[in-house]
Amino acid sequence: MVSIEIEAFTRVEGNGGAEIIIENGEVKDVKVKIFEGPRFFELLTLGRHYWDVPDLEARICAICYLSHSVASVLGIERAFGVEVPEEIMLLRELGLLGELIESHALHLYLLVAPDLFGYADAIRMASKHGEIVKEGLTIKAFGNYIREVIGGREIHGINVKPGGFGRYPTIEELERMEMQSEALLKLARRAVGIFANQEYLGAKAEHYVAVNGYLYGDELIADDGEHFDYFKCIEEKTLPYSFAKQSRYKGEVFMVGALPRVILKYEMLTPMARHLYEEYKEKLAQGYVSLNNLAQAIELVYALERTKEIARALLDKGFEGENVPIEPKEGEGIGYVEAPRGVLVHHYRIDEKGNIAYSNIITPTAFNHAIMELSLYEEAKKRYGSSDEMTFLQKLEETVRAFDPCISCSVHVVRL
Repeated sequence: MVSIEIEAFTRVEGNGGAEIIIENGEVKDVKVKIFEGPRFFELLTLGRHYWDVPDLEARICAICYLSHSVASVLGIERAFGVEVPEEIMLLRELGLLGELIESHALHLYLLVAPDLFGYADAIRMASKHGEIVKEGLTIKAFGNYIREVIGGREIHGINVKPGGFGRYPTIEELERMEMQSEALLKLARRAVGIFANQEYLGAKAEHYVAVNGYLYGDELIADDGEHFDYFKCIEEKTLPYSFAKQSRYKGEVFMVGALPRVILKYEMLTPMARHLYEEYKEKLAQGYVSLNNLAQAIELVYALERTKEIARALLDKGFEGENVPIEPKEGEGIGYVEAPRGVLVHHYRIDEKGNIAYSNIITPTAFNHAIMELSLYEEAKKRYGSSDEMTFLQKLEETVRAFDPCISCSVHVVRL
């Protein structure tokens, strides 16, 4: 028995690797090792006043901090039975759209595109395909602008608050969002054609799971028609070789992310994105995890279209810019958000003084850990012995990159 090590995944967020176990010339097992250090965010929030918690949770990730902030706020508001006006939810959605735009552009143009064009990284790729890299950076910068306006700053913002915001956007900022989103749609539409050509890599998930709204909601849905709270159908377990827990849906491997979203919620897509989904529907239905890249490209179009819609709706309707007052009380709430990489859960119990008594956070990469291992196993089985070691390892890394993993988010705390 021998093993092949991928010591560290490249062009992904965080620190992780894989071990491919070979026995008698056949691939027997694959272990995805998440060795990013534990973060302890659940414990850090215990005993904290609810008002401080969303700002603390924003530190979990620099890329998807708004997803954590919004999920945290939604969990807290549901624990208190607080409902906010439509304009506040639209502004939160706007922030999530900006995050999706920034994150998908970073992943597709700078991390995945070099694989498609045969380069080691985006800097080398820019020597012959500079226009594509520039387009990606332009879209990414627009996403960061939205995040800065809604979240307070590009990284680890502290503007999303229970009951509303610390600062509301100006009319000029919303007008800029409307104008720029329209201007960038042409670039995003072109990207779909680029990422539609990636070869099939990885496995097919047994199930897809998503939030019941496109970017936020109050429960989870699955491809078998189930509507549920996460703890009713998803089981978590610890692993001796990973600081991230692994999950199953009704005992089976499942996937979260852009591919499950566009397949389960295609009816919620904006007009141009819906048209693109219909164009590539049969291809997406093949289900291989590498198609997550194509789904992300379609979502870029969706996010830009939806940003324009929301900005115009808020400009036409206007908004008060006033927060909903909150009276702390004992309660329990779950915040469900679609982070760029998939389903994100923030679950809290709060005591009568408004302090956190229980906290649980489950991130997309933790949800995807099992399907990631299965995908590497299937890809390794297919390629071992039929390609040189460099190509073998490169295709395994491309398979991992298709999940757009956020490894730092996935590690928290385990009670032993």
